[in-house]
Amino acid sequence: MSTLLLVTALTGGLAACGPEDDKAAGGSGGSAASAKPSAKPTKGGDAGPDTYDCGGKPPVMPAGHTMIEVKLERDASGFEAQTAKPKCTPNDWIYHGEGEAKHYTLASGVKAQLALSAGPGQYKPVDKDQLAMHIDRCLAEDHSRVKPPFGCYGNVYEITLDGKGQVATIKEKWSV
Repeated sequence: MSTLLLVTALTGGLAACGPEDDKAAGGSGGSAASAKPSAKPTKGGDAGPDTYDCGGKPPVMPAGHTMIEVKLERDASGFEAQTAKPKCTPNDWIYHGEGEAKHYTLASGVKAQLALSAGPGQYKPVDKDQLAMHIDRCLAEDHSRVKPPFGCYGNVYEITLDGKGQVATIKEKWSV
């Protein structure tokens, strides 16, 4: 177990700590979060084997943005998802769904972006049908059908809602 934790710590993290910064890719999506941990996580010492120090407070989403973990896709018009909260792990802050799943409906003009496998901050806009197919394949763990430049990253997405409570923007959270 110690070897696994050491290898994991040396090879990098599973996920970025907060909403990705689109400035590097010149992308859009409105995410302007700046809260990131100040240091890599370390074992929590006497606190116990499953307690880690991620070097600061958990990331905070910008106003109007919510992180979700999709649990069930209905069709191209919507899905069921839990609110995703940051959890400190040996690999930094990563998001996990919590609580009861809620139904989300995609607005007719939803702006969807999928993470590119090239790394954080790189996205490609997709239409509703492409988004639905991607979510379906990742939920089914049918990764062989998810072709580059895309990949599956834990079904975590950053969303904003419109005035009707429908998903106006949805951006896949990239992680390694």
